[in-house]
Amino acid sequence: MLTVSLSAEQRAKIEQTSALQSDCDRMAGSAYDKDRNGTFAPVDADNIDAQAVGVCRTAFEATGNPRFAFQLGRALNKVQEPDEAMSAYEAAVKGGYSAAKVNFGMLMGRLGDVKAEFNLYSEAAASGNVLAQYNLGVAYRDGLGTDANGQQALHWFEEAAVGGDDTAAFNIGAIYDEGTLVPEDNQTAIAWYDLAAQRGSTDAMINLGLMYENGEGIAANPERAAEMFRAAADKGVVFGAYKLAQLEDHGVTPPAPQQDELAESVSTLVLKQGDVEPFGAKPKDI
Repeated sequence: MLTVSLSAEQRAKIEQTSALQSDCDRMAGSAYDKDRNGTFAPVDADNIDAQAVGVCRTAFEATGNPRFAFQLGRALNKVQEPDEAMSAYEAAVKGGYSAAKVNFGMLMGRLGDVKAEFNLYSEAAASGNVLAQYNLGVAYRDGLGTDANGQQALHWFEEAAVGGDDTAAFNIGAIYDEGTLVPEDNQTAIAWYDLAAQRGSTDAMINLGLMYENGEGIAANPERAAEMFRAAADKGVVFGAYKLAQLEDHGVTPPAPQQDELAESVSTLVLKQGDVEPFGAKPKDI
């Protein structure tokens, strides 16, 4: 039986390539990429180090792994190289990499090919990518690359909300609140605003506060409205502080905040997956 002994140079090259792969995963992995290397914490797009460009490019060229092409695209996008980023995302898409379809789809949309954008979101959403599910909900809500469809928008926003996206939960509440895509249903709107507010959505806090203030879909409760406005104000929302000041001028004073008060105050109508049949932001990239 023959054995092959690697030279010191070959071993060093293998070790170097392995280190670069780990560095790329460490420097440019996305929280929205379910196929990323979970050994390392994900990196927000704004915090990607410029050195990740060279590291991820070398890792991809050495391995052909589409994960490194996707992460190279993220790094290139951070250093304002959109053409190169698009090429990297396209290479990852050709390799079947789900997360890359979200970013590549958004870039295709910016170039005016909204049908391709919709198709890429659809493919990634079907594979379980939460951000693609959110973006597909936006597409169906706004008629982006497809006909507007309220039920499909709700379905995909619900999938994203179950996956943890608080903006998706808020958008479901807004759709039911506004009543343009589906019949208005304030009770369901309140339930989804509850969920989004618990997850930290200040938009949901504001809308929930307005519904409590005006008695829309629920008994008027100025104190509870003040709690919602205060929660938003504490997160830096100027309108929340304004509304809180208005209520306080009329003698409404929310109780002193307690630990987990917000979670307790909005826990009555929280929805779980399947509780309903399957507004605001644009599609997001990873």
